[in-house]
Amino acid sequence: MTREAELQALVLAFLRARNIVHWRVPVGPVVHRLGTKGRVKEVWKKNPLKGFPDIAGVLTRQQKGRMFAVELKRANGRTSPEQISWITLLHDSGAAVALVRSFDELVEVMRGWGEID
Repeated sequence: MTREAELQALVLAFLRARNIVHWRVPVGPVVHRLGTKGRVKEVWKKNPLKGFPDIAGVLTRQQKGRMFAVELKRANGRTSPEQISWITLLHDSGAAVALVRSFDELVEVMRGWGEID
């Protein structure tokens, strides 16, 4: 079974190799460094993008300019309520969105979106 991190590495390499505009979306906690009177204080806050799909980008071929977002999951991985909310919001807003559980699924999704032949 492919771990999610391994799948992510494969997907990022695939998108890079095909010059598909994309970025990885880090959604961990956000640290704010506040400096007052020569002291630095770190304040950890919840990331407002929690649950946002792992990889986002812009389609450049058949659907040029359309945003896409891909949530990566292991074969038995479950989506969180925040992930479902983001997927629904992006889809309802016109973005191309997919939940991908394998590299082969990603290839099929990209083919369906017209990004690869």
